[in-house]
Amino acid sequence: MFLERVCVATDGSDLAVRAAQMGALLAHAGAGRMVAVSVAQPHFSTSGAGAALPDAQAEFERARQAAQAHVETVERIARASGVSCETATPLSSTPGPAILELAEENGCDLIVIGTHGPNDANRLFAGSVAQYVLANSTIPVLLLRDPREAAPPDFIEDGQA
Repeated sequence: MFLERVCVATDGSDLAVRAAQMGALLAHAGAGRMVAVSVAQPHFSTSGAGAALPDAQAEFERARQAAQAHVETVERIARASGVSCETATPLSSTPGPAILELAEENGCDLIVIGTHGPNDANRLFAGSVAQYVLANSTIPVLLLRDPREAAPPDFIEDGQA
């Protein structure tokens, strides 16, 4: 499979940086093009009946700035690897569908995403965003987990004690 364009979804975490590095490596082996996406997710909450209403415009701006910083990190990783990189920071409260829509619109051949999910069968070994992308994507998905969270193998190779 020749990769024309790799989509890297990022939330700015260390694991997302590792996903960006893997995406850049894979893109470099193909056509050398990436799309970095970080969904700007505003968060609104009130702490009680007498609490002041949140400043919606300020929260939208905070979410956009955070998402922009995340994709700029991926873009630096891509360029350092000799890969061209477009960036996108769609605004949405549901990042999974936004990531899929962007990857499809950009003709991506692979989506690379890190997952912070717990190691139990109830969450299918993936966080909710990664789980959504994996379950609903028509594009192949590469999930990267933190190796410190991975379960040890249930077998031992011949010759190892």
